[in-house]
Amino acid sequence: MAVTRTVRVAIGAPLALAVLVTGFLLFHGDFQRWRDNAALDEACGGLLDRDAVRDVLGAGAVEVDARGGGVAHCRVNVAGSAEIVVDDTTQSGGPRDDGYIGYATGTILPVPVGHGWSGLFWTGARESRAARGPAGNVEAGVALVLHCSGTRSLTVTVTSTLHATLDDPANRPAYARIATATAAKAAKKLGCPAQLGNPVRSLGLPVLADEEYKPLRTASGTCAGVPGIRALTRATETARNGAPYEVCRLSGTGTERSVLTASYGAYAQHRYAEYATSYEDDVPAADRPAHLRTAARGSTWTTAKCPDGPALFGLSALDVRAAKKPSPDPADLRAERAALTAFAAHSAKAHSCETPHTLPTPKR
Repeated sequence: MAVTRTVRVAIGAPLALAVLVTGFLLFHGDFQRWRDNAALDEACGGLLDRDAVRDVLGAGAVEVDARGGGVAHCRVNVAGSAEIVVDDTTQSGGPRDDGYIGYATGTILPVPVGHGWSGLFWTGARESRAARGPAGNVEAGVALVLHCSGTRSLTVTVTSTLHATLDDPANRPAYARIATATAAKAAKKLGCPAQLGNPVRSLGLPVLADEEYKPLRTASGTCAGVPGIRALTRATETARNGAPYEVCRLSGTGTERSVLTASYGAYAQHRYAEYATSYEDDVPAADRPAHLRTAARGSTWTTAKCPDGPALFGLSALDVRAAKKPSPDPADLRAERAALTAFAAHSAKAHSCETPHTLPTPKR
């Protein structure tokens, strides 16, 4: 009998140890999942969709960094990372300006999200298109504007870093997934009866301003119907498709170029808030609905009444060779006036706005 007990003890000890180890690992795994899920559920004031974040950023331990500013602001790190900002424009005067929210840079134009959303998709990493190899970590962002009522709107901005080349159209919708899911939760939780868009199945590629141009006469997007200015007969444009910020870039074979922009809703509010702190007299304001530039590097603008508040349309001209001129040529001003008038009229009509204010006539 003693021998039998000894054998049973020898066999039972490793089995018990295995059961304990398995139980510990199972408990530890469950605890880690519980902790990660709790972190995602609490992040950004409870406005994130846990499943959407996991689908986009991947599996693994979750790190959440709560940040200040806006209604909600946080950064989530898993295999990929995302920084999420939710703002209420009645409190902030427009989207936050401490992060890139889709304005055109000197080389890249953002494109509309579309699919029923008023939003923009942008990146600063278009050089990844030339790297025909394994995808690197690419940062890109999506900004969505939800029109609540009157001039109140919510903005949801998500800048993600994922291991995926933007060259592949199948990769790009992932950058919008967290933004659209967050927008849906934010609208419900923050009392914003905005009309939401549809799932984003495709996204265009942000446009390289110096490379992806076409003859102005063939323009069919944001530059459609815009007459040329001097020798500026090349157009770099995007589709309109409900974007809250539009760009039409005119260029030629030299150093000259003109950039036309249209800002709506939260983006217009942001512009006006910036100008309100300016000490200059020739910047947009409520009592200055239209202006024709007088300086060689000045700007021309006009405005229009829209369902989500005043829209702002601007033209900035740049000619390196003429930068020291005290004032622009009257013929140039007439051409610029015609270009902005046409651009603003087409854009305002697409956004169901009133006719833009008439620009002053240049002196002869």
